[in-house]
Amino acid sequence: MKKRYFYLLMLGLTVQACAKSTSDLLPVKPIENSEGIALPGLGKLTFSNITTSGAMVKGMVTSKGGALVTNRGVCWSTSPNPTIENNPHEATVSKGSGEFSVQLNSLVQSTTYYIRPYAKNKGGVAYGDQIILKTADIQSVNFAQTPMFIIGSSQAYYDVEILSSGGGAVTERGVCWGTEENPTITQNKSAHGANGIGKFRIGLANLTPQTNYHLRAYAINETGVSYGTNIAFRTIKKGNVTYTFNKASSPTAEELAAYSRLQVAIDSAVWYANQYTSATKHVYLNYVPGVATADANNEGWMRFGTNTSYQNIRTMLHEMNHTFGTGTTSWWSQQAISAGKYQFANGNNMLKLINSDQNAVISGDSQHWWPYGLNQNSEVSSSWDYVYNCLLIEAMRKDGMTSHSGSYSP
Repeated sequence: MKKRYFYLLMLGLTVQACAKSTSDLLPVKPIENSEGIALPGLGKLTFSNITTSGAMVKGMVTSKGGALVTNRGVCWSTSPNPTIENNPHEATVSKGSGEFSVQLNSLVQSTTYYIRPYAKNKGGVAYGDQIILKTADIQSVNFAQTPMFIIGSSQAYYDVEILSSGGGAVTERGVCWGTEENPTITQNKSAHGANGIGKFRIGLANLTPQTNYHLRAYAINETGVSYGTNIAFRTIKKGNVTYTFNKASSPTAEELAAYSRLQVAIDSAVWYANQYTSATKHVYLNYVPGVATADANNEGWMRFGTNTSYQNIRTMLHEMNHTFGTGTTSWWSQQAISAGKYQFANGNNMLKLINSDQNAVISGDSQHWWPYGLNQNSEVSSSWDYVYNCLLIEAMRKDGMTSHSGSYSP
């Protein structure tokens, strides 16, 4: 009898030990609210695309708890342990696996924030571990380094490109210039009308011909003034293109109307030529009804017919090009153009800059050249086409077309 009791006692101890070991392997019971409903479980937050004003936050609902999860997201504060009473941001994207994401915006640069995930079900709100987020510092504005090629005698233009705002707000942008290296906005500056990043063209006025200058792009954000690379340039000699307008002593009404249109055209064309070329030339403008369109020779003689579609700036500059030597001289036919292409470096290099294309080459024939040769009215999309025409003429003068439009003097 004692032996049987001993076996029963040992069996009881063994069962009791096994029961204790089994209970130790059971999962921890989820947090419950006062009603006994388990709250959701939450994983650790991760951040990406941290900027001066926000970040992308990703979280995970690891368990639904005792009821359906109705809301999930993050809450944040500049103080530890934020709650949904502070700044709650509900998830804009969530997946069935429990993943969710929130884009935080309107934060302050260089600031430390405490972020906590939350999830809500019928039992209440559960919070995960808080993570510290520090927004980025605002940096200097970043510029692209672009060449300067629109240079005249008293005016010049530069194409600025702001690649990034440094994370701040660009409130002013433009260029500054002077005769010394690394000019600042305390000297000469020209501000662009719009703000922000991107590309814009801006002009410099009242420059002195044949003078060395330095230019820098600038932009202002919260850190102050940022400057681009110093660019040295030299203005060209002012052109000396003059004209004689031959008119009838007793003009008819038709002639007076043609004279009026041609006067605007010649004055405008001479302005462009004198600003963006250093050519010296005297031209003779004539209204000749028998001329079908317009023509010119390198002696400076220009004739315009009755067709009003040719009595404009485009045609006037085109014919003026002929007086300078394009399509009217042996230099053009025997040296400048071969197999339909312009052969000299300065002209082609200028076209590469204008078109932002390193493969660009001027095309031509015995009389004309293109692009920007202003051969047809359809070739003109803006007044910049007149500027480009003159820049290319000046480049051709450097290449040897100087004997027909005055000597080249940089």
